[in-house]
Amino acid sequence: MKNLIKRICILLLGFQSLVVAQTIDLNSLRIAEKQAARLQNTTRDVSNVNKSETSIALDSPINSDKYLVGPGDQLRLNIISSNETFDYSLIISPNGTLLIPSVGIIDCNGLTLRKLIDKIKTTVKNWNNNIKINVELEKIRKFRVLVAGQFNNAGFFNSTPVTRVSDLFKVVEKGYKSSLKSSKKKQVNRTYSESLGMQSILAVDDFYSRKLGTDIEFESDFPKLSKRNIQIIRNEDTLHVDIEKFKVNGNVKYNPYVHQKDIIKIPYETEYFYVSGGAQKPGKYEFKEGESVLDAIQISGGFQSGVDLNKIKITRSFFNKPSMSFFVDIKNIETIPIIVNDHIMIPYLSISEPHEMVKIDGRIKHPGEYPIKPGVTTVNDIIRDAGGFLSDSDSTKFIINNRTISSSPDRELERILLKDQLNRSVEEQAYVKARIRTQKGSLEMAIHSSSKMDHLLTNNDEIIIAKSFPYVEVIGAVPFPGRYSFEDKLTANDYIKMAGGLSKNSSGRKFLVKSISGQRIKLNNKYDLESGDVIFIPEKIEYNDEFFLFKELTKSISEIALAVYYFGYFLIND
Repeated sequence: MKNLIKRICILLLGFQSLVVAQTIDLNSLRIAEKQAARLQNTTRDVSNVNKSETSIALDSPINSDKYLVGPGDQLRLNIISSNETFDYSLIISPNGTLLIPSVGIIDCNGLTLRKLIDKIKTTVKNWNNNIKINVELEKIRKFRVLVAGQFNNAGFFNSTPVTRVSDLFKVVEKGYKSSLKSSKKKQVNRTYSESLGMQSILAVDDFYSRKLGTDIEFESDFPKLSKRNIQIIRNEDTLHVDIEKFKVNGNVKYNPYVHQKDIIKIPYETEYFYVSGGAQKPGKYEFKEGESVLDAIQISGGFQSGVDLNKIKITRSFFNKPSMSFFVDIKNIETIPIIVNDHIMIPYLSISEPHEMVKIDGRIKHPGEYPIKPGVTTVNDIIRDAGGFLSDSDSTKFIINNRTISSSPDRELERILLKDQLNRSVEEQAYVKARIRTQKGSLEMAIHSSSKMDHLLTNNDEIIIAKSFPYVEVIGAVPFPGRYSFEDKLTANDYIKMAGGLSKNSSGRKFLVKSISGQRIKLNNKYDLESGDVIFIPEKIEYNDEFFLFKELTKSISEIALAVYYFGYFLIND
């Protein structure tokens, strides 16, 4: 009996000591929780405020077995006891350690996320085996990675463990182009520009951009950064990156994630091969050692439809030797290597435009694109196919544009604009004036008869039917200049009377500015008024001002005297 009582007492003492130990452990957790409360709340508040700013877009879930943790990674610990729960957001320190309050410090260097989570659980369990612990990666760190190369902005760039080389390349390339443009502006040779007439050059560019609707883009002379021969130096290994091949086939092995301590080497493009003909994107491509004809065709987007696979030809040149050409067997293109400057020609039947189309837009019932038969289809045919005019359309006019024609250069205009204005002949000035009035490849026509509607259409024409604004403007030397309602039966004199008649300072001359062409002509009964026309009455000062007449007379006398002098000079010398 005494032995039984002794055993019960020993069991009670052991149980009490266990409870006390657990209570001490939980108390230490509570103390740590209180000590960290302020910092924890502050961190959580900052985290919530900046959550949208610091979140990182992922292309796939984090792989715990491959993700290497490092300084700046933030983990969330959830510790559950029998009656309480504790939450911690812990950040790995700059030297790669993680401090768990009341538990200890864990070395995280070189660990994957999976191994770190296991190590945290083991450490906490050793401290107190009666609790449950959950661990997850809460926030991804940022770090600096070295990008090396012979370009101005080479150096360290911000990165993350989920940044791919292509993401980093975009940042590097953007900075590279920006620095080159900045330095290029500083090196502009003003003497050269002024000798050519920079103002005239800008006039050409502005004309094409504004009037003709085309932008002249010049190919950059800057050397391009390589996308196919990038190297990653990672510890003792060298990884080869090919961003172009990744874009084509989507294989991430050609575009890996960046690791901390990586050195990324980006050279310039120096060697090329060429693909022409029936490739999806024919052109000039960066050469990479060890590739086949199939690789080259894949880089150019693959085959178009209509390709003759039996007539693929490679033209190859050797140093100091004439070029040679040979056909390749389609069955062997995967094993035939390419070398620098190879030209791959893929014959194909072009079917880029199976139909010839025109577009009609504006105040028409069914705007859109319609097929035509060249040399047969007229404006009237397309208007009829499109359902006819809307009630508010101006059925007396139509405009036809053609982007294909307007985008082709006007060499005569370029030549004239490059000359100083004082050195342009009368005909050259007239040409510039006419070209500004009329967009290249366009036709603006007023419909007075059915023959106008029989105008033949060509491929890519665009017909515009404008909204009707029936008015005639009277401006200049009249008491009440302005806009007046257009009526067929009214003449120009009727509109002048409606505007109050001629003012006292009127020159007596009358001009008509046609709405379609913008041409100014002397007003007479021969011209019919159209909606949108402008009647212009000049004031006397433009013709009768004494100083104006004196200036013109002096100019004429000077020109005559100069001509007489040179005529006499040549007669004497002869």
